[in-house]
Amino acid sequence: MKITCNDAVTALPSCSGGGPLVSHLDSFATLLASEGYAATTIQVKCTLVAELSCWLKRHNLPLAKLDEQGLQQFHAGRRHRGVAQRGDVATTQQLLTFLHGIGCARVASPRIDRSAVGKLTRDFERFLKSERGLSPSTLISYVPIVRSFLTERFAGKALRIAELCPQDLHHFILSEVQRVSRTHAKLTVTALRSFLRFLLQRGAIKTDLAAAVPGVALWRLSHRPSRSTRTSGSDCSNLVIAIHRQANAIMQSCCSWRVWGCAPGKSLR
Repeated sequence: MKITCNDAVTALPSCSGGGPLVSHLDSFATLLASEGYAATTIQVKCTLVAELSCWLKRHNLPLAKLDEQGLQQFHAGRRHRGVAQRGDVATTQQLLTFLHGIGCARVASPRIDRSAVGKLTRDFERFLKSERGLSPSTLISYVPIVRSFLTERFAGKALRIAELCPQDLHHFILSEVQRVSRTHAKLTVTALRSFLRFLLQRGAIKTDLAAAVPGVALWRLSHRPSRSTRTSGSDCSNLVIAIHRQANAIMQSCCSWRVWGCAPGKSLR
């Protein structure tokens, strides 16, 4: 099967090894495309799914019994062989959610994340559902983005939301815009702005940081570069310059230098 995302056509990996996931690979790829993933990203994710399908076949594990424990064993094997990649766990979680939705995998009681990040993202999810009235599909899109941002920003540290500043947002977005499709990048901006307004409303931050999230109109990237092709220097330069200009303007107009921890008149560039 071939898929088209953002005008890029990519052939899905073949499941020559067979397994119970073969018949679901096309549908899973279609779902990923509808969520805005770039074709190259979909190919990487589907290659992992094809490997999981072979693993299930070798272990005589029917799809109906695939659960979190089985996925942990699968990933442990990949780590042992030294082939594990960043994003593998997220991909198999997406797959498991997809299989649950079509009734092809065991539905286990959801685990509750008791961490500070888990509690905050649950509060945000309740806010989106009860006060914003957003659909479940929107929640599924927004919450993982926010969780990823918080996990990256406070990795190994205490969750101190009051310490968030524009640089944190810009670093995360710059990283994302080079990894995902333009459609998903737009979703990232929308999700972060919604989260920051939620924090402002509940008093967790004192300044409207949503204004510091660069608009998509500033961006110069129209697609996700492949793993073998880096973003062009001019594209990255335009994006970085636009973001820094916006950040400096916001710092000068919205807050004092003590809030951001920068000396007066000091540029972010």
